[in-house]
Amino acid sequence: MSWKHYRWLLVDDFVEEFNAHIAQAFAPSEHMCVDESISRWYGQGGHWMGLPMYVAINQKPKNGCEIQNAACGQCGVMLRLKLVKTAAEESTTTHVHNDGLPHGTAVLKFLVAP
Repeated sequence: MSWKHYRWLLVDDFVEEFNAHIAQAFAPSEHMCVDESISRWYGQGGHWMGLPMYVAINQKPKNGCEIQNAACGQCGVMLRLKLVKTAAEESTTTHVHNDGLPHGTAVLKFLVAP
């Protein structure tokens, strides 16, 4: 397995467990907020193998990821996370599950479905 795939194994299980737990344990209000965050990754060794840290940036980084998320608009509780690892993977997974919807609508549907 390449390190490019391995690095995501370190967080994929957490994201899946978080999403499953919140879907069962929390009933949000009718007000939802959906947004995306960009995180640049720094670290020792590899191509950006290390742990993430916050850095203010003006544009999307080459080495990093996009985190799409949904939250309850009344209480601010995070409801669902989705990591966008690469553009190619995002394109493939979105087309498989989008039911013919435009990309943004498919992402929104995934984030608020539970």
